[in-house]
Amino acid sequence: METTTNETPGVAEGSGELATAEELKAEEAKVAKAAKLSEAALKGAETKRRKAKEANKEVPVKPEVILPEKAAAPAKLLKKSTEPSILRTVGGKTVPEEDYFYKGIIPSGFVGSCGESVDREDLITIFHKVFKEKDDILFYKQLDKEVYIVIIPIKYATTIGDFNDSIDGDFQKHAISFLNEGSVNLDTLRIKLERINKFVNYSDR
Repeated sequence: METTTNETPGVAEGSGELATAEELKAEEAKVAKAAKLSEAALKGAETKRRKAKEANKEVPVKPEVILPEKAAAPAKLLKKSTEPSILRTVGGKTVPEEDYFYKGIIPSGFVGSCGESVDREDLITIFHKVFKEKDDILFYKQLDKEVYIVIIPIKYATTIGDFNDSIDGDFQKHAISFLNEGSVNLDTLRIKLERINKFVNYSDR
């Protein structure tokens, strides 16, 4: 009696089931990989959206408050109309402050910046060789430095007056410094005094 089989040529028994399982595994792997890629893509997209949102997030701006400008505190000025003048020539004569300070007002820091009238005889002698005593040009020295100040009366001044838009308390002064030398040099002092004399207008004598 002839026996008939259902074998397919070239395919072993049971090979059909094995092929199906491998295909399923491969398909599952593809699906899993696609899922991971999709999840990573979603996370990346979400991250980008979050960063973009943060970048575009409006920062609250506080309204600018514009305060009115405070007027500058006026320089401390001291009128000497009711007090004795503190100005003295090298000869010891007291002279009116209004003759030297614009509008007759003297800055409160005058003594600190200009010191006191020179009292050294040798310096006074040099000073009077350039400036006449009758003109009452002042010769001062700073209290703690080798710096000498020449103060010109307003009537002889070339830098103080209405024509120069001077403000109250302005006065014409010229500084002579001997800080580098350590002490005053008489010859150099005279040369510098003569230079200052060029800035004095004696037409109102």
